[in-house]
Amino acid sequence: MQSISKFLILYSIASSVAFKLPKTATSLSKRTFQTEIFSTVVKPTIAEETIPAEGTMFNSPLFKFLDFLFGIPIVHDIMFGVYRKQIVEKSEKMGLPWTEFMNEQWDSLPDLRNKADDLENPSTVIPDYYYAPIHAYKEGNLCWESAMEEDLWSKLMIAPLYNNALDGDVQMRQKWLAITARAVNGPKFATDLGCGTGLSMYMLDSKWPTIEQVTGVDLSTYKLAVCEEKKSLMPSAKSSKYTVRHEAAESTTVQSSSQDLVSLCLVAHESPKWVSKNIFAEAFRILKPGGHFTMLDLDKENLEVLLENPFVAAIYKRTEPYMGEFLKLDPKTDLAEAGFTVVEVDNASRSHRVYVAKKPEDSFVENLMSSI
Repeated sequence: MQSISKFLILYSIASSVAFKLPKTATSLSKRTFQTEIFSTVVKPTIAEETIPAEGTMFNSPLFKFLDFLFGIPIVHDIMFGVYRKQIVEKSEKMGLPWTEFMNEQWDSLPDLRNKADDLENPSTVIPDYYYAPIHAYKEGNLCWESAMEEDLWSKLMIAPLYNNALDGDVQMRQKWLAITARAVNGPKFATDLGCGTGLSMYMLDSKWPTIEQVTGVDLSTYKLAVCEEKKSLMPSAKSSKYTVRHEAAESTTVQSSSQDLVSLCLVAHESPKWVSKNIFAEAFRILKPGGHFTMLDLDKENLEVLLENPFVAAIYKRTEPYMGEFLKLDPKTDLAEAGFTVVEVDNASRSHRVYVAKKPEDSFVENLMSSI
């Protein structure tokens, strides 16, 4: 990878290792961009204190019409093609070198393919729900475009929440980890479920230097390949702590009662409710008694207000097909149902909420019996 790719990856990792900005990317920390990311989306003009009943926005006649319209292939392709072109143009204007970054990523495709082949677990079966067109990619998370562009989208979409700062995604994750650290002290073994390209996972040891080993789990070998590629840019003392596995977050081969910390970052809103609940149960299984689970995802109340606009709701459904399922998820209740005690609930941004839950100390007998 060349300088732009290296810079963006290091910028996302946000490790404690100092690095120098390449000249071609110095504008990244200085420029801002228009708050109007979705120029094609009509902003809701409702009072923020008015929160609709969960899911009611998907029942309006206008939403149903727009949902049908956007579902017509030619309309969908034209609309999202125009939107994508506008997004790339805006990213370039605000100093995020989208085109150059992607060109370098495509140049590295042979190496990425080799990594993906090496990481593929032949015994892992991709479940039906994972083929959904997440983020309007026809192949969802199972394509190179999704993997290569993940870091770019993270910066572009979260920047408006942090005064248009391009390190807003890092700031958000730092706030998430700071909230988690109120309850978590000195973990040694951690697992990141649905690790993707490692945007969140690679920040864990920077927050907790006590960490000795982190396991990342994901179903997309495309994203795991990009995740693994980032290790070549890290000091060996850091990269040696991380391994990744091609597995489902809800059904891993991580040993029971072996982890001090389990994280889940921006995965639940891309999953059916039953999958999220199974992930909670899996986190409970692999955590040691007294261990902690931390989850960062969209703030449901803020999201429900946003989605009261039928046009916005229809757009969201095409980019986040499981949004309706996510709105039915009740993390506090569902985590308690899995056996956890929720110990922290706070916001990492005005649009992102954090849940930290503890596995009771007395879970030892329960885990022993379940292993028999």
